[in-house]
Formats: sequence, C-alpha cells, structure tokens
Amino acid sequence: MRNEFNLQGDINKRGTVTISLESCFYELLHKEAGGMKDYKRLRMIQVGGPLGPILSGLDIRNKLSDYYNDVLNSEIYFFNEKLCSVDYFRFLTRYMIREIKLDTDRMRTLNNHVENIAQGKATTYDLNQIEQMIAEKPLTRADQLFNQVANQLINKFKTEFIDHIEEKKCLTGMCRTLVEAQCINACPSDIHIPGYVELMKRHQFEEAYMLMRQENPLSFICGKVCARPCEESCRRKEIESTVGVRALQRFASRYALENTSIKEDTLAPKNKSVGIVGAGPCGLSSAYYLARSGYDVTIYESQKHVGGMLAFGVPEYRLPYEDILKEVKLIEDLGVNILTNTKVGKDVEMSDLKNQHHAVLLASGCHVGNRLKECDDPNIETAVDFLREVRLEDRKTIGNRVLVVGGGDVAMDAARTALRLGAEVIELVSLEKRHEMPASKEEIEQALEENIHLRNGWGIQSIEKTSALKVVLNPCTQVWDEAYAFRPEFDPRKTLTINYDSILLAIGQKPDLSYLSEENINIFGFVNANAKTFKTDMEGIFAAGDVMRPSIAIEAIANGKKVARRIDHYLGGTGLYKGKVINIPETPLNIRTWDDPLQLEKQMDVEERKYTFEEVSKAYSMEDAKCEASRCMRCDRNSRQHLKLVPKRS
Repeated sequence: MRNEFNLQGDINKRGTVTISLESCFYELLHKEAGGMKDYKRLRMIQVGGPLGPILSGLDIRNKLSDYYNDVLNSEIYFFNEKLCSVDYFRFLTRYMIREIKLDTDRMRTLNNHVENIAQGKATTYDLNQIEQMIAEKPLTRADQLFNQVANQLINKFKTEFIDHIEEKKCLTGMCRTLVEAQCINACPSDIHIPGYVELMKRHQFEEAYMLMRQENPLSFICGKVCARPCEESCRRKEIESTVGVRALQRFASRYALENTSIKEDTLAPKNKSVGIVGAGPCGLSSAYYLARSGYDVTIYESQKHVGGMLAFGVPEYRLPYEDILKEVKLIEDLGVNILTNTKVGKDVEMSDLKNQHHAVLLASGCHVGNRLKECDDPNIETAVDFLREVRLEDRKTIGNRVLVVGGGDVAMDAARTALRLGAEVIELVSLEKRHEMPASKEEIEQALEENIHLRNGWGIQSIEKTSALKVVLNPCTQVWDEAYAFRPEFDPRKTLTINYDSILLAIGQKPDLSYLSEENINIFGFVNANAKTFKTDMEGIFAAGDVMRPSIAIEAIANGKKVARRIDHYLGGTGLYKGKVINIPETPLNIRTWDDPLQLEKQMDVEERKYTFEEVSKAYSMEDAKCEASRCMRCDRNSRQHLKLVPKRS
C-alpha cells in the first residue's frame, strides 16, 4: 500500500512523495527528502501535524505503518539540531489556545509554567506541575492528543528542560530571554564577547582582557586555539561573514599581557584548602576561581610542564609554550601552588590528598591514546605519544610514508607535525566524510594547503608487517547510528591496500586513572561522577573535564569554573568571586558598520611554514583589530530589556 506524504522542515527536498507504508522513516529522510539541509543533525520528526506523534533517535527505523492510524494529516516534519524542546512545548500550548480554541484554565496554566521555564524564572516545581497535569485523564480528544505529544517531548528531551531551569541556558539559542547574544550563548564559558569587543573599539585593551578573564582565565591561549563555537553563531554571519572573535581575543589578550601589569584581587582567606589533580585547562581554570574566592589551592601535576594537552598535545606552530606560561603565571600570582613532576598514586597517595585538603578535584585529563588491539609494532604509535615526544622530548624523526588514522584536531596536528619532521608522503584516513569530520575547518584547510592527503570514509581492516606496514582499508558506510552513538559499519566487498613506514593513531583517548580504585571508574574507563554536580561517590572528591568526557579546551575551562562553583558551595561558600564589575559602554551602533570589511589573520606562506615550527598565524595589527572590532553589531543590546527577567548566573 502506497500513500502520499507532504515532507517539510529542515530537509533538502520538500514536497509531496508517494511511498509505501512499509518503508521506514530513515529511508524517507535519506531517499525521498535528500537528507538534512546543510548536513545538520536530525533532532526530531513529527508525524501528522503539531499534535502528531514524535520520533527521535532509533525511532526513525520504525515503519510509517506503525503511525498511520495516529496521524491527523499527511504532513511529516523534520527538525534539525537547532530545535529547542522547551520552545516547541511553548508553541504547542499557544497552538492549543489560539488555533484549536482550547482556551481553558488548564491550558493557560500549562502555558504559564513553560513560559517560566523558557524565561529562566522556573524551578523544578514548574516541571513537576507540567508532568502531573499531562498525566491527568484528558477531557477531550484534543487534550488526549496534546498529552501524548507533551509526554513524548518531556520524556525524550527532559535534560534540556532541566538545563533551562538549573543553568538558565538554552543551548540552541531559541529561548530569546535566556540569550543575551548568540555568541555569548554559544560560548561554553559565557564570555561577554560584545562587551570586550566594544572595549577594544575604545582602546581599552586591559579592561577587555579583564572582562574575558572573569569567565575564562586562559583567554590568551583560547585566542590561538579555541574551536570558535561563538563564531558559528555570530549573527553577522547571516548577512556576510562572522566577526573574527578569536582573533580579537588574541589581540586584546596579547596587548594587555605585554603592555600592562595584571594584578587581580582575591577575597579574604577562608582557611580552607583544595587539592587539584592535573594542571590542564580544567584544573587551571578551577584553581583560578577558587583562589580568587579565598581558598588555598595546590595543583598536583605528573608532568614537568603545566598545561596538559595544551602543552604537549597542541604543536608549537599553533601554541608556543611560552604563551601558556604567561597565563599560568597570573594564576600562580593568586597564590596557587603548582607541584610538577608529582604523580598521584606514586609520589603522593589519594589518601594523603583527602587528609591534606577539605576538597579534592580530579582533573587529570585524557592523555592515553587508544590503540588497535592487533597492532604491536614500534612503527605504530598513538598520536598523543608522538606529539608529546616532539614537543617535550625534542623528537626529530618519523618515516617517509606516514598514515594518520582519525578525523579530529589531534589527527590534523599529528599529520602536520609529521610533515615538519620531514615525512614525504602523509595520508590521513578517517571514517567520517569530509563534512562530518570533527576537526576544525581551519585545521583541515591548512592541512590540505600543506599537501596532506585526506582519505575520507575509510577504515582499517587489517595491518600486516612486511618490508613495510601493509594497510588494508574498507569503505565506511556508517559512522554513527540514528541516536548518534558511535557505531561504524563497513563494506567488506571493497578494499584498498597501501604500504606505509609509520602509522599514527588518533582514534580517541582515555584517562590514566591508576590512582583510583575500580569502583570509582565507570564501564567506559572514565571517572564515575555526576555530570551535573561533579560529585564522585567519595566524600569531598569531585571530578571534571576530560576525566569524565573528552571535550575541546573551552569546554574543559568552562567545566573548571562550574566545578569550582560546586566546590565552593560544598565548603560553605556563597559564590565565586570573579573580580570587580567592568562597565561595558553603550555606544550607539555606527550605521557605517556594514561597510567595514572582514579582517583575516595573516598566515605564514605555505611553502615556508611546512618546514618550521614557528607560529603559523600572525596576530592582527592595531589597525586591523580596531577595524574588525567595529564589525560587531552589539546583538546583546537588543536583549537587554528581556534579561531583566532573568536571574544572573553566579
């Protein structure tokens, strides 16, 4: 039996199709609808209009016939990752009142509760009330349909509702009252980007840097290596090109560090101490906020260098080590004691840390590279070990023909580093297609400029040691399943065989938790801790950063701030101290801002940079920085009135 369906939403091919009811929604999306537009992820499907059933994740393998009797019409709507479930729940209550004309006290009450959640005024009471009301026996058919879709929304996306309530944050940016500006909302650390850009326009670079540091104490570092989620959400991008947020951050930070004497105040000593395991971005960030808030902080770092993956995972041509030390010194100036070459479990025991400190934070990072089980050859290395040896041990050699396995920034760093050590042929094989690669676009483009060859959509079937390393590859037909869990599938009928001298594996990392007992480690090999409270099962012991889940640097820094807030509360504090209020000027927007051209950071010539570890990107000149700062449209001012409704996050 074949039926007509009207396909709508964030898909490449909208319109009416005729398809068998025995087909599944996955086929409908990829064969008839042409997939999601702009390669965005599917978040939700709704069948038969606003009151129809909702599908997500593995549901899309279900047949259309499973829902045929439930649909109110033939429309099927596909929503991408920008869908906010809270915003959609709010739409449904308004739809019931205005379109279905079910203007009852019950529906008005539901609307009030979800409005509280969307505006950041809610408590868990509002969500509990919603759940109780939609569990009640429906009075009408319309009530019944509403209850069904409302239940599905909350059951599938409850975490998002809780984030709105507890964090006062809408990650998609759709709940406008919670969004001061899209760039701020997209930044995991909540840096007031329009604020520091406005200060830069006025030549107030020290104030700009201090404003950044209130939310990110490693702002100079991030000005060089941040993945730039803020720029992806920049509203100017909708008109032409995004504002160069990271480049401006780098310029203001460097100017302040080189031309001013940074001195930060702290609260009076609380006479309580915190021990932190690991001097990576999470540990350093947490130490900064706790020290400013009056705590005595000691960091235990197993390596001789501080910075974690920033120090030995990011190559010198992207982030010179001396630049890391500039901001580490500012943290030490607050009284933070950093003990290097001190490995917990060897040089000091966990029991000692518990006895010496009122609270302990585990932030030892994710520094152990994953290996292929069947490979035991000295010419097959993990990328993180390779990068560490090059950066810290002055390694100079690699094979002539190098294969890098992986699609993230670590893989890119390993490939470009191998080139600088003299490798003649470098190929990078990744399961992901080009548009799916987790590596930043900037890193991919620069690798291609340097003649590094990408083999996208392939995975290793086997490696055989002959006179060289004979690698057999298979096409990868799927990287993730419909729930976006990592579940690769391959086509065994097609193979590709190539010989290499060296193989660098960038296929994920795991933490070294040898200092913990097994009951404190989950089945995935990470610290067993609550993702919201950061508490472990051990009293007074917290965990944050990559020991819980691998992430980018700015997310690790943000987690350091969040866990510091939790530790402060645990120790009886009243909130973190971030420094004195910095006033952001309210200059009228210059109408000529549309005429200001995009300023790009200059790059070292390709042929020159391939043979050196000197920094590739060159910072803005003063003129370029001020010109680029003038392109900011100050979106934050448009939300100022709405924000008066929202309690400020500490």
